[in-house]
Amino acid sequence: MTVVIPVWDAYAGEGLLEALASVTSQDVSAELIVVDNASAVELPALGDVELVRLEARRSTGAARNAALERLRTPYVVFLDADDLLLDGALTALIGGLDAAEHHSAYVLSILDGVTGKRHRSPRRFVWALCRLPRLFALANTVWSLLPTQGATIMRVADVRACGGYGDRDHGEDWVLGVSLAFRGNVSFERVPGLLYRRREDSPGAAALSPVVLLDNARAIRARVREDPAIPRRVRSALPLIAVAQWCAARVAHPLYRSCRAVITGARPAR
Repeated sequence: MTVVIPVWDAYAGEGLLEALASVTSQDVSAELIVVDNASAVELPALGDVELVRLEARRSTGAARNAALERLRTPYVVFLDADDLLLDGALTALIGGLDAAEHHSAYVLSILDGVTGKRHRSPRRFVWALCRLPRLFALANTVWSLLPTQGATIMRVADVRACGGYGDRDHGEDWVLGVSLAFRGNVSFERVPGLLYRRREDSPGAAALSPVVLLDNARAIRARVREDPAIPRRVRSALPLIAVAQWCAARVAHPLYRSCRAVITGARPAR
């Protein structure tokens, strides 16, 4: 299997070396590809790593996709440079996908680097929902339910066939997740496999506004229209999906954040 890490600017420092060490210290070997997304900061010495250099800065999704043609293994994990694989993660991921012939992805749980507790993603209810693969895939077009970085192993053939990540800085993983969910079943495991170390400038650190969420939703509908593996009846339902996405972004998500803020005593993000 291969682990791909895109990196640029502030990510090209000690955190990158720690992310690489979390891969090389696993009890199974993996090929490593680092994508230098036209970093303004010089990358440190990386050792036995294949380096892909991009001449100009590209979106987060495009930077990950730049490694697709270099993959020589059947499985791939995309890891962010500020996160860490936990001990035994690759063994669990490979074993999980090996045992699930018709699955397109196998997902471990994620630990929050600040609290040490299980991260909110993947959502708790997905363990039950993924037992109904088509319903899960449809629900995933309305709201992102399938994380694709670090804690998820995917089949390279599936990632290539659907065009990989969206060419975007936000929602690019959701685009890929939608295609994967329609290409095969997805399994979720409660065992943690990733330590998510969010930073102030991390893309997922701040709450996304409804405007950004709806822009991401438009990218999902574009992928649904373009991906031949997604059933025609789902494409026919795009107007209904659009309505559900609007309700999720404009009503359900703000309500959820407000309720969560009351429960935790935090101030809701604006």
